[in-house]
Amino acid sequence: MGSEVQRMISKALQIREELLESLHKEETDTYRLFHGVNEGYPGLTIDRYGEQILVQSFRNKLIKSELDEIEKLIMSQFPRTTHMVYNDRSQRGAKHITTEELESASELELAPQTCNELGVKYTVRGKHRGQDPLLFLDMRSGRRWILNNAKDKSILNLFAYTCGVGVCASVAGANEAMNVDFARSSLNFGIENAELNNLDENKISFVHEDVIPVIRQLAGLKVTGRAARKNKFLKLDARQFDIVYLDPPRWAKTPFGAIDLVRDYQTLFKPSLLSTKPGGQLFCTNHVPKVDLNEWIESLKRCATKVGREIRNIEIIEPEIDFPSFDGKHPLKMVVLDV
Repeated sequence: MGSEVQRMISKALQIREELLESLHKEETDTYRLFHGVNEGYPGLTIDRYGEQILVQSFRNKLIKSELDEIEKLIMSQFPRTTHMVYNDRSQRGAKHITTEELESASELELAPQTCNELGVKYTVRGKHRGQDPLLFLDMRSGRRWILNNAKDKSILNLFAYTCGVGVCASVAGANEAMNVDFARSSLNFGIENAELNNLDENKISFVHEDVIPVIRQLAGLKVTGRAARKNKFLKLDARQFDIVYLDPPRWAKTPFGAIDLVRDYQTLFKPSLLSTKPGGQLFCTNHVPKVDLNEWIESLKRCATKVGREIRNIEIIEPEIDFPSFDGKHPLKMVVLDV
């Protein structure tokens, strides 16, 4: 790795000094320390999750001496961190960690950790079968928005994953936070996060179901697909929420239809919009790097016009500076629509 990469990491830490000082004042000990693709070393990321440092390589496997250099540099800067976890994803891209790797991992690497972000507690795991430690750090600005806007409101959190958005909404004082995800294991972590923050179980719920039938029913639309013909889905009445948070995966095939953020975002956007109260807000994300922000926004406007809903204002939310971009075109695009 050598002194050049050490220089890159040191420079990245210097750039973040003001941000980290601010985050620490906000009770945050989880953030990205090195974003290699835009800081000189594509394929290398270094994150802090509370007491744990997570190093991941997506192109070239790091050897022990290289990891030792990183550990020494980072630990000297962040004395409250206690250990480092390394995940080599160079042979599998961003796919899941193998059974063999999990079996050979230490108890410390596998143990759940608690980290803090903006005063909210989360359970994370540096090494597990999933693709990240159970909290996407580039979404911090989205969770920040929720903390600032959810008080006394009803929130629908779609593709909730470990329910960070729903937990933030409840911490902020939302009247209701409904979290929907097809993965029971993810929702279980959401329940754990709710318990960590001592949330009122009567104001936060966890719906284990495919998002498509849930959102179409809430919007008053017919549920289609082969699973619909077999009548195999949770039955819900149509209703609307003050805030709908739509954070779908790039692509997925479900029994109720396909999710495709490049060619067919409207399949999810239309029912999400119809499930948002007039005068409410719809928070939308798109993670696909090749999707142009302005073109995507125009497609949302066209879809809203077709269903007879007015978009009164559009606010663009960007990741914070621990996720730098050369050209300002972040892979993660977030917009808040006042509807």
